Amino acid sequence: MYVYYGDDSCAEKDFISSATLVSDLRNGNVNNPVVNVTNDCALRSFTIEMAGYIAPSFWKEKWIKLSRDAFQMDECNITTAMHDTDRSFQVTPERQKSNCQYRIFVHGSLGHDSYNGTFDKPLKTIPAAISMSRSLRRLYSKDSLLCIVIREGIYYLGMSATTTSSQIGAIALTVNDDNLVIENYQDERVVLSGGWPLDLHWSAYRTLGNNGTIMQAQIPSDVRLDLFNELYIDGKRAIIAKYPNGDPSTQGLYAKTPGFAFDVQKWLPSTYNPSVQVLIQEPYRNGTVFPYYQLGIGGGASVFNPPTNFWSGFQPAAGDNYRTPRGFTLPNETLPRLENWSNPTTGFVHAFHGGYWGSWVFEIESINRTENTIMFGRGGFQEARGMDSGGAYYVSNILEELDSPNEWYLDKNTRTLYFMPNDTMPGVFVASQIPCLISMSGSSINNPINNILIQGLIFTETSSTYMSDYMVPGGGDWSVHRGGTIYLT
Repeated sequence: MYVYYGDDSCAEKDFISSATLVSDLRNGNVNNPVVNVTNDCALRSFTIEMAGYIAPSFWKEKWIKLSRDAFQMDECNITTAMHDTDRSFQVTPERQKSNCQYRIFVHGSLGHDSYNGTFDKPLKTIPAAISMSRSLRRLYSKDSLLCIVIREGIYYLGMSATTTSSQIGAIALTVNDDNLVIENYQDERVVLSGGWPLDLHWSAYRTLGNNGTIMQAQIPSDVRLDLFNELYIDGKRAIIAKYPNGDPSTQGLYAKTPGFAFDVQKWLPSTYNPSVQVLIQEPYRNGTVFPYYQLGIGGGASVFNPPTNFWSGFQPAAGDNYRTPRGFTLPNETLPRLENWSNPTTGFVHAFHGGYWGSWVFEIESINRTENTIMFGRGGFQEARGMDSGGAYYVSNILEELDSPNEWYLDKNTRTLYFMPNDTMPGVFVASQIPCLISMSGSSINNPINNILIQGLIFTETSSTYMSDYMVPGGGDWSVHRGGTIYLT
């Protein structure tokens, strides 16, 4: 692509006119003090064009509109030539052909685990196919490639999983499974779900004037509630009851309805909690921003597992001791339902780090209705550097904030699910049950798992892990939860 900046048109070349800044935003504006505004706006326009290329055809118009909102293009006085974004780029690798010595077929609706796993007599479950592949290793060499071929359907692994670990999958592969392919059959759609489809009987709970009706239903007794922290409706992630309304997972921070609020009156700084400092004197890189490595143990680093953090030392290079706010006070007009919250401790505060290079999630420990203050409990370990103040935020998982279509809330004490539909009630509700679908683990660093190919499968409807243990693996500003939908060790 050729981009020309200036006032003269150029035949057969993409043209972008000079850009000017027209207004300010709540948290700054499109202007970057390091990048020329003309170049900045042009790069944003180019990014939106690329989004148009990769967007699914049925979402293309909304995708481009969302991109324009997210990149604040109303702040750029810019004209971009139209492009043929109907052509597509290759964004996924081509399907690999598997030279299988033996194929085991799985069919969720027509199979049975007592069958022999052939095309005409498929097994019913994937774990049964894994077990059969291990038995076949007695007939085939360890180097032989075995294939598990899954027929079309949704496989709810969360219903039969024996662990809720985010490091051990419902399908747990080991060194006994070397040289294995797990794939869909031809072009059939195969979905691996970490959830449990719910059989619900709805009744009206409360009508909110012209805003809709909140419905309620009892969760069946065999559904586990400990990791039911996500609800999926007709294949899409639903929005947990929150303030302000909006879906942060699909809206940009600077969209018109981002799902975040920006109006904290005062962040309450944490109480200093010193760590034991370990200072590594050698090697010493004189003249650099980070001349030495250090480690803080315990104290403020106790929120991590293990309780260590580079930024929890006495005086971290180019920084300060790790800390996070212990709460915030909001203007009186914010959170108008706060005084009516019946169970504040079910809630969470999701907030950006004050520098916007990370984000935090805190459990709500208590509220002061008179002072409009929310105090934080456990949390803040989702990034490693910390700060006394945060940025944009939202509050979630409060029943009284359920006031918008597609929002939901689960009362775990009574096993009651609350949901506000649009005009009609959706068909399929799935409760998350497990965070990890597939794990692959070697027995040691010298004996890793080898040659596993997984292709053609869709992974979805797993539990979130942002309140699970996090660790700080090095001297960076980030922390990480060691777990995932697919986990490799």
